[in-house]
Amino acid sequence: MTLRRLYAPGLPNEGGAVVLGEASSRHVRVLRLRAGDAVVLFDGKGRAATARVESVADDVVCLAEPPVAAATRRARIVLMLAVPKGAKLDDCVRAATELGVDEVALMQTERTIPRWDSERTRTRLDRLTRVAGEAATQCERDDVPIVHAPRPFRSWLEEIPVSAKRVLFGARAEGSVTLDRTTEQVWCALGPEGGFTEEEIELFERSGFSVASLGTRVLRVETAVPAALAIVADRLGDFRQAR
Repeated sequence: MTLRRLYAPGLPNEGGAVVLGEASSRHVRVLRLRAGDAVVLFDGKGRAATARVESVADDVVCLAEPPVAAATRRARIVLMLAVPKGAKLDDCVRAATELGVDEVALMQTERTIPRWDSERTRTRLDRLTRVAGEAATQCERDDVPIVHAPRPFRSWLEEIPVSAKRVLFGARAEGSVTLDRTTEQVWCALGPEGGFTEEEIELFERSGFSVASLGTRVLRVETAVPAALAIVADRLGDFRQAR
């Protein structure tokens, strides 16, 4: 029987008692787990530990074995995403987590509509981290993507390692994605609902980005994100490797 997985940041190196957070505790209660039930705890940083539920009271406590580092994928994937409107960002982060993204670098572009003040940024990042954690639990990841606060896209371009592959996915583009299993890092850029401006696309291209197609149809951002990442995963061989 597959053990239930629970997100538990800060697993003790030597194992021991772990008090679960609010979301994982709620998950325990929904599943009606009881003291003595076996579970798997993961810390969001690539480590997991087998554990048993110790108590289900005001706090849910588990007794964990020493955590073990999970095997890592060869390529690291960073999604550069212009901040979309409304609740679409939750769906994008959820899909990105399920498709193996390691970081989400939120961008401000000329046509980006949402503008977050400092208070909203903290609130939204907290929520997005919870969304990513829940998605990681569901898809059996041992790590949780880092979601970065929005920054001007030019600022992110300066952060990309020289060796990284770079792909911009655009509506009505005609290029294709060329990657292989030796790729160590990929940065994928997706624009706002109105798309990137011509000037922005030129800046991406001057920064080493190739422009790739998502097909003949213009997709909503919450559809474009999983479509783009599925293409990247396929080129990297993720869909052909046993997990």
